[in-house]
Amino acid sequence: MKPDPGLKPTRDIRVKISREFGNDPRRLVEYYLAYQRKFGTRLRPAHGRSRQVSDEAATRQSTPRR
Repeated sequence: MKPDPGLKPTRDIRVKISREFGNDPRRLVEYYLAYQRKFGTRLRPAHGRSRQVSDEAATRQSTPRR
């Protein structure tokens, strides 16, 4: 990846967050989903889209992979 000094702070934060979850994408996504539920009332619905998808994602339980 080509170095970009303007993106370095963002990439550094993303690396730090990934490490906090043991570089486990499943744990990271679960964290973000919980965080989204916590602050979901602050989010505005996307223009022209139904909230149904977001509501389903918020209530869906994760299923283990085989």
